[in-house]
Amino acid sequence: MDNRNTVQLERLRKRSDFVAARSGARDHTHSFTLQAKKRAAGENNSVNEKLARIGFTVTKKTGNSVVRNRIKRRLREVVRLNALSCVQGGNDYVLIARNAALHSSFPSLVKDFYKSVERISSKTAPDKKSDIKMQNRKQGNK
Repeated sequence: MDNRNTVQLERLRKRSDFVAARSGARDHTHSFTLQAKKRAAGENNSVNEKLARIGFTVTKKTGNSVVRNRIKRRLREVVRLNALSCVQGGNDYVLIARNAALHSSFPSLVKDFYKSVERISSKTAPDKKSDIKMQNRKQGNK
């Protein structure tokens, strides 16, 4: 069953969540870098597979607060309009903006977002071979 149709979005707000996503897969585009990581099981050893969390980072290198906020607004709108159709539940995503995000056309940002999520999805997808190897090790088989 494909869980992409029933995904809910939530914002990343804690620094620890941003740091955790940094160790995951990443994809670079002209306008931003997208980082994604499959969320680990929490305190109750379960991950909400229908929840995708998305965070935004715009560094001071990109400009003053007016410029940074404008870039964030553009990226948030891209995600708001398009993320439900392409992100996977159970993952954390971080968009790190570049200067080009301010001057790129909106359709270009949307296209970059779709391509980036598609490329990252293949990197964060569970590897069937490694899952089988882990099961065999637990059972004592080689």
